[in-house]
Amino acid sequence: MYQGNWKCSSCGGEITELPFQPRSENGLTCRACYAKGKSPQSSTPSVPEMATADEAPPIPDEAGLASAPPEDDGFGTDATPVTPGEKPRFEGDWKCSACGTPITSLPFKPYNTENLLCIDCFKKSKS
Repeated sequence: MYQGNWKCSSCGGEITELPFQPRSENGLTCRACYAKGKSPQSSTPSVPEMATADEAPPIPDEAGLASAPPEDDGFGTDATPVTPGEKPRFEGDWKCSACGTPITSLPFKPYNTENLLCIDCFKKSKS
């Protein structure tokens, strides 16, 4: 949770705690104004009106932060997109350290190419 002194853009009320770090006060609403703005026909239960943030129900730890950057999955941003369930592929111009065969695509991003093996040499090394 982020502590601060912000104002609700609807009612001007004080907001002292948010689950994210706002970039500006534009569009920030307190819980009461947010609950008022929710549609009464909504199928989700509405948040009860509250006078202050002190009376607000706690936000679960697993909710996460809206402004938090996505976690690094170890594949970097230059991986070729693939269908779900497959690992990203990295394109490059490498050579097998055992036989010299060109390697153009790998399921990982190599940081050191001294021991890089093509699929055939890799299979031979495992047997």
